[in-house]
Amino acid sequence: MSYKFDLSRGEEILLKVAAISTAVLGLVGVYTFYRNNIWEPKVDILNVNYVEGVASLVVNGKPFLLKGDSTYLISAEWGIKFGFTFTKDGKRIYDRIELLKRGMVKKILSHA
Repeated sequence: MSYKFDLSRGEEILLKVAAISTAVLGLVGVYTFYRNNIWEPKVDILNVNYVEGVASLVVNGKPFLLKGDSTYLISAEWGIKFGFTFTKDGKRIYDRIELLKRGMVKKILSHA
């Protein structure tokens, strides 16, 4: 007994749509993996004033002004902030610029 399968026009269209959507979802998955695990934003430091806590940066080709104690979100899971050290009298002294991923320091970009 052999079975003959005859696909109607509607079934052929559904199979093509399913194949195309599977391919698109695969590409989205690859892109998401790349953005979350491999890609890193490009940060160029133009000038830094550690005493004032101000820095001029270029982040992914756009000018950016980094100020004080704030953590700035620069792209997806990436952030940037000034790192600091406490003195004996309890004051903060800015001494580095830190690149953050998911709120944790991934790389130190500049030291005082």
